[in-house]
Amino acid sequence: MKKYLTIAAMIGLAGGVVGCSDDLLTTVPQDRISDEIFWKTENDFTYAVNAAYRNIISGDIIYFDAVTDIGYAQAYFATGGLWARGTEVASAGWPRGFWSGFYTGISRANDVLTRLPDVTLSATATKNIEGQALFLRGYYYHELLWMFGDVPLLLKVPTVAEAMEATRTPRDQVFTQVMADLTAASEKLPNSWTGTNKGRATKGTALAYKAKAALYEASYQKYALNNATKAATLYRTAAEAAQAVMSLGVYTLYPNYRNLFINAGEGNSEIVFDYPRIKGTNGWGVFRALAAPTETGNVDNTPSRALVDMYLMKDGLPIDRSPLYDPHPIRQYANRDPRFYATVLYPTATFNNKVYNGFPPCGIADAETCSTTGDKLDLGNFYGTHTGYIWLKFLDPVDRADPTNSGLNNILLRYADVLLMYAEAKAELNEIDASVSTALNLIRARAGMPNVTLGTQAETIALIRRERTIELAGEGQHLADIRRWRTGMQVMPGKVYGVDYFQGGTMVRAVGSDTRLFTNREYLFPVPLSEIDLNPKLVQNPGF
Repeated sequence: MKKYLTIAAMIGLAGGVVGCSDDLLTTVPQDRISDEIFWKTENDFTYAVNAAYRNIISGDIIYFDAVTDIGYAQAYFATGGLWARGTEVASAGWPRGFWSGFYTGISRANDVLTRLPDVTLSATATKNIEGQALFLRGYYYHELLWMFGDVPLLLKVPTVAEAMEATRTPRDQVFTQVMADLTAASEKLPNSWTGTNKGRATKGTALAYKAKAALYEASYQKYALNNATKAATLYRTAAEAAQAVMSLGVYTLYPNYRNLFINAGEGNSEIVFDYPRIKGTNGWGVFRALAAPTETGNVDNTPSRALVDMYLMKDGLPIDRSPLYDPHPIRQYANRDPRFYATVLYPTATFNNKVYNGFPPCGIADAETCSTTGDKLDLGNFYGTHTGYIWLKFLDPVDRADPTNSGLNNILLRYADVLLMYAEAKAELNEIDASVSTALNLIRARAGMPNVTLGTQAETIALIRRERTIELAGEGQHLADIRRWRTGMQVMPGKVYGVDYFQGGTMVRAVGSDTRLFTNREYLFPVPLSEIDLNPKLVQNPGF
């Protein structure tokens, strides 16, 4: 199969060829199929499309929330650690990996789209292949936009010379292409796939990402650029695309919120798009990354106290207004929104038939709130919780025996997100009607929470943002949210707090050792320095 390269890789390859002998140049490669005999059959194009799926965001979803107010990456060297502290640099690997991976995916999709008109396949095969390639190109550019802003817009595989001349295309132009690709994909893709094709992008997948791309851009126009008129048009597009997904009748909310994120609920009707994992083939280390030390975990990042306090009481009221709330360090976790118990492992909770204890060690905390286990809060240990909490989503006890090889699929977009996007777009348009209540109450009912009561536009937007944060906590959506809402500078800076405990008879709150930062530059990732070194025309984002 054709070798696909990122811009940097292409330029690097060009330099590497200089000085090769004629013999080397005429050697026939033994590890690939040449273009002369490939790109002939439906199977060839299916293999090429399969390769284009490989670069979608997958394992990184468990690290995105650690770069926000609802999570904490306690180790500076852990994925996201520098970004949470505002100490990131343009040479860091995280953004470089996204940039490189997304452009590899784009290159693969472009190759499919360029070559498809030159062959004769069945009408159905042509539609399905073209639809998937268009979706994937639109998906990758959507991700690049919210991460980096202006990026080079490439609609074919560039030559080395073209790659070295690439400049950053204005955001509006890239967004227009995203919407065109996702719209065209939604018109070509089937409502569902069967058999071994399950997991491919569908009509609903393309429409849902169209809603997401429009919503993100609408938020950016309103909250970053103060362009209310353009924002309103985009919110309308987002609402209509989300409504189109809802009208398909394909997706429903899975009844068991906890099981939705473990093997028991895999492949259910709420999943709009996920990244397939197969244990032993492309399994991932989610259990090792998130689990407590006594469960063989490294605790790469944890939920924060800010997230814990967002969860309403089961009467639908916040903790500072509900008579059900008891501030005692142990009793304060009672009577919460049931989603809390499926998302956060807290002191005295049970996991894998054992009681978890994330309180400080005895001698620091009073006996009532101290820990003698390896799970204890320990600010001197990077491989333990610094908040006293552990992420519970995606932790399945069946993975404990092989913690780096989970076959649990990475959920990228689910139907609850579609409902929340619809409600948010309608609220931003100040069209707060029964359909908004219905969308939110479907999510509330699944969680076992009271129906929402909607007030003014500002109150409704605040309610939806809280609901979105709670519903999707731990799923990697919140970083994009605080960027597009332009709230990062309000919610991020300062200390990260954790569990309450007694010390000398006085209740105190655990506090992380780092003071986190968030400035204007953190609203975007830097363009990787390696790319700019190879192509100085790629101007860096401000602050880097």
